[in-house]
Amino acid sequence: MLFNRLLSIVGRAQSPEQAWADRRSIEEAYDVAVVGGGVRALAVANACAASGAKVALFAPGEAAAAPDERAWPVLRAGKPEAHRAETDRDAVALARRVARRASGGATIERAGCLTIADSRREVEALVARAAELKGEGVSAWMVPTREIEALSPPLAGGSFPAALLEQDAVVVDADALALALAESAAAAGARMFPATPIDTLERGASDTALKIGELRVEAKAIVLADDLAAIRLVREGRGRLSLVRDERTLLTTAPGAPAIGPAIEFGELRLSRDRTGAVVASGPRGGDAIALELTRLAPSFGGIAVAAEEPMIAWRGIDGLAQVGAADIPGLWLALGFGRDALALSLPAAEHLAALIAGRSGAGAFEPFAPTRRLMREAAQ
Repeated sequence: MLFNRLLSIVGRAQSPEQAWADRRSIEEAYDVAVVGGGVRALAVANACAASGAKVALFAPGEAAAAPDERAWPVLRAGKPEAHRAETDRDAVALARRVARRASGGATIERAGCLTIADSRREVEALVARAAELKGEGVSAWMVPTREIEALSPPLAGGSFPAALLEQDAVVVDADALALALAESAAAAGARMFPATPIDTLERGASDTALKIGELRVEAKAIVLADDLAAIRLVREGRGRLSLVRDERTLLTTAPGAPAIGPAIEFGELRLSRDRTGAVVASGPRGGDAIALELTRLAPSFGGIAVAAEEPMIAWRGIDGLAQVGAADIPGLWLALGFGRDALALSLPAAEHLAALIAGRSGAGAFEPFAPTRRLMREAAQ
């Protein structure tokens, strides 16, 4: 199991008893308690522990990359949404920093990313975005049909008019990144408890606490970094989170699929290739629909065997933005609704949250993501 792999890696830095303890060793109070077990939660635990906080992470299941984090393992600045380009700008540097410190390493490969236009209108939008990116110092430019085929041989024979190429985008092994973050967090003193779901979120007059069975765990800051767990805990506390579901499917081919060159965005379809040579595709429909879209993109994909099909739910903020920052409940912090591009936002958001929790200034780019943004707008009217 992945947990056993994680245990062996963390054990190189400190003993398993110190890094991964059972419920009997949970203490009654921490500076920061993180709820979640994916890259997002591990990144928050790591950043807060590095700031000197006493940290505990409670994962509902395994401490490993979540499906939405594995679905699009590409870090890039050239996103169509300007606000995401700004928040994600440091993602590559942060991932490389974690990888350098990990004894097991984390696979980060410079692959580039092609955003393929399927119409003249899309070409115009990408041309405008390419000009913006050039002004921001990002290595991105438009490429014609022939160059698309040269960059990605499986796309030969397609009728795509043009694409936006971001040269410096990287593909990350999300599971390896989770392992590296866990090792880093443990080395910084964080205590992590896999397979430890929270039963209730207690909201008192002056504090907020977590209930795990009969145990009450207090924390100066509680960070909800798992969408499903947060929805359940807040709903049971008669609260509400402004999140909406985005149902998608993750399709993985057998190893040895054709090399696709850069990672590819084509409408709602997203493609990357992992280190085993398997192509990972995600889209908003079922596996059959994704397979058809793959063959429309590149007929050569038609004969590739599918090794796994995994339905998943990617949650996003009701206005399209994630919720990153302090909630309107004292002591409660949110890292929720990262959507279909969850991996890229995880590391910068964790650094931002850790700074705020420690009483420092966060990143200005995250101000529009504050969970109280709707309340602030209503108060101003």
